[in-house]
Amino acid sequence: MHHLTHFVVLGALAGLLSGCSLVRPAAALKPGPRAFDFATDTLAEPIPEAGAAANREPLADPALRGWADAQVARQFFLHARFEPAAQPPTSEQRIALVRAVLGRSPREASPEARRIVVPGYANLREFSRLHGYLLRAESWLVCECASRAPLADRAFDLADGAGEAARLSAAVAANQPVLVRLYRRHQLRYQRALLVFATRDGEGGPRFAAYDPAAAREPVELAFNPAAGKFTVSDDAGAVALRVAH
Repeated sequence: MHHLTHFVVLGALAGLLSGCSLVRPAAALKPGPRAFDFATDTLAEPIPEAGAAANREPLADPALRGWADAQVARQFFLHARFEPAAQPPTSEQRIALVRAVLGRSPREASPEARRIVVPGYANLREFSRLHGYLLRAESWLVCECASRAPLADRAFDLADGAGEAARLSAAVAANQPVLVRLYRRHQLRYQRALLVFATRDGEGGPRFAAYDPAAAREPVELAFNPAAGKFTVSDDAGAVALRVAH
């Protein structure tokens, strides 16, 4: 009886976690207006500050910053429009604009007429170079359920590799960047967050270009091997488990 109860609880928790990571089927995806541009749609790397630890960039831990920054980049890609020739906003206006962008749904892009205009900046890379602290301070607005149960989430390997690869391909083909979390089985400390934004056919399986905010100088490549059913990352060794966030 004890063992039966144990498996029932595990099953219920697994269902809850998979619901937190629900991804719409490919047929439900609406094509976005343009492709994600790594050079302009990503955040500038935080600039180390001299002085006491209290003055350092918020969310400086690479894993935590990666998860937050990837979500922020996706929100601005989906919902913002930059107008560099316009008058820059005041401090209060900047805060309101950031909160408005991060508060919208991550499930589909806003139409051009409803995009939130960010005046005075050419793109997110320029805006974040000057105001990265603000983006990270407000990133709690986009931290969804998967980040609130990290240890339990890693205890399950529910993802079907081929199915996840197909979802990624369909999404990025529709100009819909996909946020994923990578894990190693039985290693609770390994965690990376990637924003997958492009795909190509490669030898042995599909290859995905991804933005890793914790290593943001250039895109990393996420590869899927259909024969092995495994994902690997170009700048790391060994297979990883993948979970798609909604």
